[in-house]
This record gives sequence, C-alpha cells and structure tokens, in this order.
Amino acid sequence: MKSNNKWSNWVGTDGQWDDLLIKFTKPCVYQSSSWARHRANFGWQSIRLINESKNSCAQVLIKSVLATTIAWIPGGPTGEVEEVNQELIAAIRRHTKHKRIFVRLNLLHETDSSSETTLKVNGWHGAAIKLSSGLSLIYPLIKDESARRSELSANWGRNLRRGESRNRSPYLWRDVDSTEVAELYKQLSDYKKITQDGDILSPANVESLLTSCRNQLTVFRCDDDSGKPLAIRGALTFGDQAWDILAAVSPQGRKQYSSYVTAWALLNHCANSNISQYDLSGIDPESNKGVYDFKHGIGASEIKYIGEWECGSPAFVQPVVGRLLKYRKNL
Repeated sequence: MKSNNKWSNWVGTDGQWDDLLIKFTKPCVYQSSSWARHRANFGWQSIRLINESKNSCAQVLIKSVLATTIAWIPGGPTGEVEEVNQELIAAIRRHTKHKRIFVRLNLLHETDSSSETTLKVNGWHGAAIKLSSGLSLIYPLIKDESARRSELSANWGRNLRRGESRNRSPYLWRDVDSTEVAELYKQLSDYKKITQDGDILSPANVESLLTSCRNQLTVFRCDDDSGKPLAIRGALTFGDQAWDILAAVSPQGRKQYSSYVTAWALLNHCANSNISQYDLSGIDPESNKGVYDFKHGIGASEIKYIGEWECGSPAFVQPVVGRLLKYRKNL
C-alpha cells in the first residue's frame, strides 16, 4: 500500500545513528556512519532522514552538479519499502534547496514482486543503466566448519585442500597496510588486464576504507615464505552480517590456490565472531564467470536484490542523469 508518511532530518551522533540501524531487521553497512565517512573523502556529503512512523530511515549521500542535486542511497533506505515514497524526495529537496534533484537507491534485500510493485506505485523507476548486476550470493554461517566444508562444491573443496598443502596458514591482518593492498590489486589488474574505472579499488579508496571503516573491516592475509602477500580477503561487518569488500591474489598466489585458504579462513573467523550471514557482494555470471564460480562453489545461494531504483524532479532529470551515471561507476 502506498504510504504518504513524511520524512524529516534525523539529528544525533554517528554512534546513535548506528545504534538506530542495528535495531532494524536488515541493517546494511553501506548505511552506517563509517561508510558515510569513507565516501566523504570523495566529495559526498551525507544527510540522515527518518520517516515519521519511525519504521524507516535513510542515510543519503549528496553532491551538487550544475545546480542539480545528485542523491545516492547505498544499501538503503532501511525499513519499510512502502515508506520509500515521494516524501523522501521532498525531504532531500528541502535540505538541499535545489529545484532539480536526482535520487538513486540500491536496496540490498532480496526482491519480490510486492516490493517492485510498491516502488513503482510510489513513483520510482527501475534504473535503466545499472551500476551492478543486482545479483549476489548469500552464505549462511550458522553451521560448524565441518558441516560447511562438506557442502563445498567438489572443485572448491579440491582447490581448498590444494591450497592448504601449498600455503602457510592465513592470518588476521590487524595493521593493514594500504600500500601492500594497493600493490596486490595492481598485480591483479595487470594480470587480468583490467582498465575500466571502478572495477579495481584505487589506492585512495583502499586508504579511505582503512581509515574510515577500520572498526568494521576484517582482513585475512596469506603470505609467501618471504612474508609478501599472496592473497587477501576482507569483509565489512555490521551487526551479525558481513559483506565482501576486498579480494586480491598475486599471480603466484593463483598457482598456489592461496585465495581459497584465505577466503575460508575469513569465513571461519566470521562464523566464530557470531556473524550469521556473509553477503558475497555482487556477481555477474555472464561477464565475470570466474568470480561467480568461485563464490558459488562455497555453497552460497544466489539472490536477486530489490536493487537500483531512481527518481527525478522535474521529470526530465531522471532519464538524463540516469544515463550519465554509467560514466561514474564508483559511487
């Protein structure tokens, strides 16, 4: 049912905002205060809004481009889809005082026909040009390690055993060095010949993640005999959930199946830290089948997110800005 409940500015500290999010059934780390600090390093200001029902809230990242407000809601809004309405747009406009406004949200919850119908009724349009596939794999961590190991695909289990026999044990990397992470990503991009912006984390992005999200970031590392990293795997945690955020392996690490033992060590650590669910953070079975096969082989279940929806005012803003966003993948 369409909701006309109004939205207003939420006032409080970062800690109070995170405490508010944690009370919801499906809070997302990309709506947390640490993510806002991270994106602030790249020119995004944040505003926080709450619905008058108290059943929904949203952290909105905004930029002003040519007298137009670009508003981006990663992982949100949090709460009731019915309350993601035109009043949310109005609240952003009141804050920015701009007449032209474009809003895109990315709801990282499993979709259903009801959610999509509700968003359409509330005046939202499915993004024509998306920043991601809208698909992911969810890996439950409630079973013990032996049970989860038995559910690995034959290929994944075989490669894990190979990795365990050819590598030193991965370990929790407490003092993550952005230079080493960036170098490993450079090796990865050179190996895969990746040139498109947004597909590989930049050194600036890595440094910002480490400084802004340190309390939520967990990174495991596997080294060679000389102490140089062969593979890393990192996740952002929030509440009892984790989201895949860092993954890189050197050419030598590929030969030694280092990514398998490193990912498995991270998953076991999350399970032992009372994380119940691990979101493997996006897949593209057609364009990136290798990554899909790796993630799927762990035993994760594929889901389709509610995903990316957008709205603009006046009406011409939405299709124009929506198409331009394809040139700015790294939101």
